[in-house]
Amino acid sequence: MCTNALSEAAAEPVPAYDTGDPRTTPQHARIPRERAAEFWERVSELTREFAQPPREGDTVYGFVAGLYPTDHPTLPGPGRDACR
Repeated sequence: MCTNALSEAAAEPVPAYDTGDPRTTPQHARIPRERAAEFWERVSELTREFAQPPREGDTVYGFVAGLYPTDHPTLPGPGRDACR
């Protein structure tokens, strides 16, 4: 049985939180399915750009993105999505 790659990716940045160097931006939006598909294509393009050579630097960075429907009946209140 394979583990959920998103679960693994979500656990990976814990040390960055411990050192004060996280870069996350969880957000929620009420949008139509078509707009979500268009947005995901843009995220996919950014992901491909992130993974392109050249491979430089001293640190390996991870990049994870997710777009998924939720069961939230309403949007979270102002400031509830932002982390640090």
